[in-house]
Amino acid sequence: MEIDVRNAVEMLGRGSGKALDIGTGSGRMAAALSQYGYQVVSIEYNVEALKRAEQNLRQNGDLENVLLIHGDAHNLPFLDETFDVVATYNAMHHMTDYKKVLDEMVRVCKKGGSILISELNEYGKEIVAERHRERGGHHEAKISIEDIEEYLKNTYGLTGEIKNSEKADIFLCKK
Repeated sequence: MEIDVRNAVEMLGRGSGKALDIGTGSGRMAAALSQYGYQVVSIEYNVEALKRAEQNLRQNGDLENVLLIHGDAHNLPFLDETFDVVATYNAMHHMTDYKKVLDEMVRVCKKGGSILISELNEYGKEIVAERHRERGGHHEAKISIEDIEEYLKNTYGLTGEIKNSEKADIFLCKK
């Protein structure tokens, strides 16, 4: 398990409830949540990324406790207060409106549930941008974990803990 993902799920701790992984990408957070005992629903907008996540989860034996669905994080197809944990791993900077996604995360998280957000730190942003340049592409991440923390505090009164990890910063709060 990648160090940033491990640090995130260690902050959360083991559990047995339902977890939502938003913007699953390659499925790292979904796999970690599954390994920590959660029944995971993992949502991804990019169909190709969803297929890669399925391959990765199947290959590592983590697909059994993960339901992969195609969908938009800006309009989550779930009832209010459905999940014990709502998490995202380095995906917020890909969202068109990260504040709308945070609104949706709060909406679908149960009262007393946990919101776990990992976002690239400055070092992580540099590494990811370089990888994209090597492939002839471009990658830009403009938000920080502090932006996320500030929005959740000012809008919902949610406060939590920030942990700095290798390439990402991690925020955990209780709803």
